[in-house]
Amino acid sequence: MGRYFDENYDLLKQKLGRMAADVNDVIGKTFEALTRGDITSAGEVIKTDDTIDHSEVEIDELVLKLMALQQPMAIDLRFLVTALKINNDLERMGDQAVNIAHGIIILNQKKQSEYLIDFTRMESVVQEMVRDCIEAFTTGNVELARRVCDRDDEVDEMNRSFIRRLVDHVRTHPEDADRCISLVLITRNLERIGDLCTNIAEDVVYYIEGRIIKHHNADQPHPVPGA
Repeated sequence: MGRYFDENYDLLKQKLGRMAADVNDVIGKTFEALTRGDITSAGEVIKTDDTIDHSEVEIDELVLKLMALQQPMAIDLRFLVTALKINNDLERMGDQAVNIAHGIIILNQKKQSEYLIDFTRMESVVQEMVRDCIEAFTTGNVELARRVCDRDDEVDEMNRSFIRRLVDHVRTHPEDADRCISLVLITRNLERIGDLCTNIAEDVVYYIEGRIIKHHNADQPHPVPGA
């Protein structure tokens, strides 16, 4: 029974690692498509959605099987709970990338490649958060996970700033309303990817330390009773 658990535990880590790498790659391609206004690349991003969805189902099934048959305790149980949550967040990150890809296609099909706002900084910060939350999970690096959480406020503020600017633009240029709506959806999805990275980072802290920092200051975590 122990060998069965160990083998499937390792398999679960491998599957999660591959899914994380796939999502990281998809988000990278999405940002490149956004920067270049590349409809072809955006279409390729959309095609990856089924693959990521399939991986999510496989991982969920493996986690539930291990929980049902092995009744793990302590850190093994925390890892399985964390794996379920991170698996879901990775799939949702893939969904956000697909949403952005749809927005890129809509804008560029309408010859609206002038974005009115510069996404460069926001893309850079979000890409770092994606990379670092995945590394924090695969290496168990709690300090790196906390740094991911710290960057979430910057992404939130950029999102709010972009939306304010787009709303102001529509007031003076109502003919650009459709373009601004698409841009709002893009910036909102970028912000959501940052939120999901923060979720993963918080779950890493729970997995390694048995502490819940969600909704609390990361420097003042609340321990889980009996963890």
